[in-house]
Amino acid sequence: MSKGSFHEYSPGTAISNGERTYVIGERFSHDNFGFDYVCRDEWENSLRLRVLWPLSRPYEDVREKWKQQAEELRRVQHPNLIHLHDAFEHDGSFHLVSEHFESRLSDLIQEPGWDGAGWFLAVAGSVLCALDHIHRAGYTHRDLHPHNVFFAVSPQAMRPDAPLSGAVKVGGLPVTCLLGNVDVLNSLVARWLVPPEYLNPSEFGRQMDQRVDIYQASLLLLAVLKGRLPRFTFEDTVLQAPAKAAEVETGWGTVLARALQPKVEDRFVSALEFWRALREVSP
Repeated sequence: MSKGSFHEYSPGTAISNGERTYVIGERFSHDNFGFDYVCRDEWENSLRLRVLWPLSRPYEDVREKWKQQAEELRRVQHPNLIHLHDAFEHDGSFHLVSEHFESRLSDLIQEPGWDGAGWFLAVAGSVLCALDHIHRAGYTHRDLHPHNVFFAVSPQAMRPDAPLSGAVKVGGLPVTCLLGNVDVLNSLVARWLVPPEYLNPSEFGRQMDQRVDIYQASLLLLAVLKGRLPRFTFEDTVLQAPAKAAEVETGWGTVLARALQPKVEDRFVSALEFWRALREVSP
C-alpha cells in the first residue's frame, strides 16, 4: 500500500476490530503521518482514532513491526499518559484508538489570565513523571510540546496546588514509537523543538537519547511560565537562545536553562533528576 491509497473516512462510518466497533466522527487534524478523527465506541466513550501511513516505506515492510510495537505500547500505561485502547490493521492502514481530550495545554497557556507560575509544578510533575515511566520502559518520546499535553479535567475544576491524579496527560507516544526509525525532523511538528545535537552532532553530541525529551520538556515548561509558545529558529537553537531565555525567569529559570543546554552531556540525565532540581528551588 502506498501513502496515497488511503481514502478518508466519512462521518458515521463504522469499523470493527474483533468484537469492538467504532463509529467515526469528524476529522480534526492531519499531518505527514496520517489522519486524526473523533470516534466513539459502543459504550459512547469519546475517543481519538489515528490512521497511520507507512510514509515512504512499503506497507508490508512495516506491518509486523507496527503490530509488535503497538502490543508493547499497550503495556506501557501510566496515569499521566494518554491511554492506548486499541491498535489494529484495517483496510490497508494502521489504526490507533486512544483517549481523547479537548483541553490542550497549548490553548490553555495562551488564554487571558493563565497563571503559569501557579500551574508550573502541577504540569512539570505530571509531564516528568510520564517521561520517567516512558524512559524506564526503554522508549523516548521526541515529540513533546504543549500540543501533545492535555487536561483530562477542566483546570477550572482543580486547584493548581492540588490537581486531580492523572488530570494532566502526555499524548503522542504511540506515533513516535511506531515511527521510531523516521528522521527526527519528520517526527516533530515544530522546528523549534529540534534539539541542538541534531543540528550539529559533532559539536553538541551524537546521542539522540532520553535527553532529547529533557530538552523538549524544558521548552514546554518555559512556555507554561511565559504563557506563549516559543518560536526559536535553528540559528537560535545553536546559539543557545532557549537556555538564555530560561535563565532570566525567576525561580525555576536556572533549572530550565540547565535542561536546555546545547551539549547533551550538560543536561539532566533523567526526568527524575530534573524534577528534583525543580522541587529544590520551588518557593
